[in-house]
Amino acid sequence: MFVDTNIFTLHYRSKSVSCNAFVTRIAQGDLVGYVNLQVLSDLLHKLMLAEAVNKGIIVRLSAAQLKQRLQFDRLLAKQLADYQTQFEDSLRIGFVMLPLSRRLLVTTKAERSTYGLLTGDSLHLGCMNRRRPVLTHIATQDGDFQHIPGITMWTPMDVIP
Repeated sequence: MFVDTNIFTLHYRSKSVSCNAFVTRIAQGDLVGYVNLQVLSDLLHKLMLAEAVNKGIIVRLSAAQLKQRLQFDRLLAKQLADYQTQFEDSLRIGFVMLPLSRRLLVTTKAERSTYGLLTGDSLHLGCMNRRRPVLTHIATQDGDFQHIPGITMWTPMDVIP
């Protein structure tokens, strides 16, 4: 099953018991989870933003706000270290990494134009479609996949606002 960034985000922010259980099952080897570099890059970014909010450096999850704060005071970056540990813990869970390539960046035009997807989601679907055997399941809170034929979307139903 392909795992979208928001599942990790909900897990690390303790916003969903089912996401916690899902990630734990993958870590224990009960399930196989697939990701790509886009998911991991987004996760690293979102973990950094969440830590900045938790530490009062910014007031909301806003990359522009954090960038502005860091431009004003570069030493604030030294206060942010937990996100890196969480990220490296994620890498040790044992997800299977699906490749992103120059060719995929071009050929996923088909997914974008056929299903009306943004680039990140088209890369996820492209990775799923080009893997053999094809991945037909995705764990995500992103409703943009629900209209795609042949894709089964697993969404947490216990998200705490």
